[in-house]
Amino acid sequence: MSHLPSSSVRDHMKWAGLLGCEAVLSSMALMQASSMAAPPKKMVAPLGHGPPQREGPDRAPQSHMILPSGMSCPPLLIRKEGEFQTPRLLDEKEMRANEDMQQKKKNRKSVTPCKVREQEGRGGKGAGGDENGPSSKVQKNFICDHCYGAFRSGYHLKRHILIHTGEKPYACAVCDMRFIQRYHLERHSLIHTGVKPYACTMCDMRFFQRYHLERHKLTHTGVKPYACSLCDMRFFQRYHLARHTLTHTGVKPYACSMCDMRFFQRYHLARHSLTHTGVKPYACSMCDMRFFQRYHLARHTLTHTGVKPYACSMCDMRFFQRYHLARHTLTHTGVKPYACTMCDMRFIQRYQLERHSLTHTGVKPYACTMCDKRFFQRYHLARHSLTHMGVKPYACTMCDMKFFQRYHLARHSLTHTGVKPYACTMCDKRFFQRYHLARHSLTHMGVKPYACSMCDMRFIQRNHLERHSLTHTGMRSSPGALPARSGTVACRITTNSSLDCHVI
Repeated sequence: MSHLPSSSVRDHMKWAGLLGCEAVLSSMALMQASSMAAPPKKMVAPLGHGPPQREGPDRAPQSHMILPSGMSCPPLLIRKEGEFQTPRLLDEKEMRANEDMQQKKKNRKSVTPCKVREQEGRGGKGAGGDENGPSSKVQKNFICDHCYGAFRSGYHLKRHILIHTGEKPYACAVCDMRFIQRYHLERHSLIHTGVKPYACTMCDMRFFQRYHLERHKLTHTGVKPYACSLCDMRFFQRYHLARHTLTHTGVKPYACSMCDMRFFQRYHLARHSLTHTGVKPYACSMCDMRFFQRYHLARHTLTHTGVKPYACSMCDMRFFQRYHLARHTLTHTGVKPYACTMCDMRFIQRYQLERHSLTHTGVKPYACTMCDKRFFQRYHLARHSLTHMGVKPYACTMCDMKFFQRYHLARHSLTHTGVKPYACTMCDKRFFQRYHLARHSLTHMGVKPYACSMCDMRFIQRNHLERHSLTHTGMRSSPGALPARSGTVACRITTNSSLDCHVI
């Protein structure tokens, strides 16, 4: 057995200090290759950095390995406590796994994997590396066989597989809900206990979940982080943006299964479905009215409280609903946004335009069930139906008169007050009713719109024409004329001053 000179030992120590731990691995690999090619040559040499040790009978001689001939790198001394074990050549997979394990330990000590990925995305320094070193990276070596998604641990993979299998192992003890993850169950349990652990520091609102709180805080700061790429709209929440984007594309993904209606939002579809089932889930607590939508109930409740929250800024009128106020405002501005396409008429409200359009088509969609009359408008039909029932719902408070229509009552009330609101602009006459004024105005203009079909006579009023027509038929009726009956005296008015009576 041969020994190396002391200068060779010094060369060993120098190479060991320069190459570090990578040289150790390289030396071990070369050593194994050498032992497979030829019998190893062993030698006894003192160990490097400590003081010289004396050999004793109880201490085995220590050795180092000599590289095969032709190698330029000198052999390397490896110091261990106790006996040396036969080294093993590490394959590429084991070396990579060792590096990954070391890297994961560094990541756990420094920052979370999410932060590591975030730093890499920003081009910053990763955990466990410097500016010149390789950036830290979380390896995702666990692959899902169903969708080929990659995960960083077996636990995450197992949890993900539950999505494919549909298994929900965590069940709520209070209701029938089940969950894939434990923390989902814990979060759901707060709904039963009523505990809202996340409190807003700027108001009194509290929330079940942290992300609900973070989302709510944006309403205080005014920050709308989600911007539409097709217009200038911005939103607090991502799903609001996604929902808004559908208005640009025109896609209505939610289709009714009972009709051809489609909707942009799911809750619009759910609300529409109630019209098919007839279910009105929102009930008024002060009367028997029920509603399809919550805001309809809230709007109806105002009629019980008498509160009219919407006030006109140009007069003293107040309204229960916002759109009533918006509609009323047009009466101040004089704007009539709804124009008829068949004539020059314009209207303040859409339904007025729709109602007017029927006069061009001649369609009268509202038919009386007790006679053959039809009407353009629903309220005309409702008003007409009262004549069949004999009900006069509008009673005068100053006499016993009752009326079918409200405006008849309002017109009658003027006879008690003596007020004649309609004044002629060409004379001093005043009238209780507008049509009386319109009829009177014809006397100033000389217009006689009612012409007799049997002579050339014309009249200002229709009743004058009807009275004249009786002269052609040979009869002139009087409101006081009695019907002819056997054994009675019938009187016929021949002139305004005389009566011819004869016995039948």
